[in-house]
Amino acid sequence: MMMPPSPSRVRFIGSRELHRDLPKVLESLETPENRYVLTVHSKPKAVLIGAEAFLSLLRGATPEDRLLALQLGALVQGLEAAESTAEEPEDDLVGV
Repeated sequence: MMMPPSPSRVRFIGSRELHRDLPKVLESLETPENRYVLTVHSKPKAVLIGAEAFLSLLRGATPEDRLLALQLGALVQGLEAAESTAEEPEDDLVGV
């Protein structure tokens, strides 16, 4: 009997935590389902996956990987939209 694939395990990790815990992170990436989203100042900058997971991506993305891509895309677009809104002056505050 074939077992269903385990869900992707995605964890956000800051650059300082990654630096501190690098040996543990690398060891956990030996499990192909594990993923890390590296953040700098709470913004996603990279996705860390193990070598086996990368080879699987080259052969064809799994539904879990497509879901992760959609989630990251929404997160990055949300951050970019928030940054551009914060940088633009308020046009609706026009004196009468």
